[in-house]
Amino acid sequence: MTSSEIAGILLTWTPFLAGGFVWNILISLVAMAIGTALGAVLARLRLSRRRSFVHASLAATELTRNVPTFVFLFYLAFLVPAEFEIAGRIHAFPAWLKAALALSVAVIGFVSDNLFVAWRHWRNHEHVAALLFVPSWTMYLVIIVMASSTASVIGVSEIVSRCNVVIAAVGGDETMLWVYAYAIGYFLLFCFPVNWAMGRVKNHLRARVGTRAKCQDGERGADLETDRRDPP
Repeated sequence: MTSSEIAGILLTWTPFLAGGFVWNILISLVAMAIGTALGAVLARLRLSRRRSFVHASLAATELTRNVPTFVFLFYLAFLVPAEFEIAGRIHAFPAWLKAALALSVAVIGFVSDNLFVAWRHWRNHEHVAALLFVPSWTMYLVIIVMASSTASVIGVSEIVSRCNVVIAAVGGDETMLWVYAYAIGYFLLFCFPVNWAMGRVKNHLRARVGTRAKCQDGERGADLETDRRDPP
């Protein structure tokens, strides 16, 4: 198969594959939303004065850190029924939502740890240091986007699953390599700019934190020097 034929195939199937990548983004955003909300609750409990709340939130955070999302994905796929009945009406439980729930487990642990640190900085009036949570959160979104491709194993029609459809329809090992490489391009075009931009923001905030720390150390040094010169 010539390069022009492969390019024609990829161009023909681009709308189909791009629609699959939209599902990757949707799954990732829902996972981040669920994980951020629940992780924020755990982070808040870790700041509680009640030791029972602190211990419970730490245990829950540790659990979310150690649950393999891929295994949990299969667990939800078999545990949660595809349909359920409410008030006599049948409602579907979509597979993409199961994938988002599975991925949200890792987000819960991440947010619990990082938002807890950010809130402590905010309470100490270290607002710039607290804002480091924002680029960290966004960069973690990129990780979840890349992990969202695992949703294909439970039948979600995201980009990897649609790549398999294209390969089955067109055929040929050579086509398979190009189709998967094309799918990688979608992730690269989305993830690389976000990672690069958030890396710049993170470095800028860290530089501001370092500058402020140096200024505070300088002020303390000036105060000590003044105390030495001025006898009581």
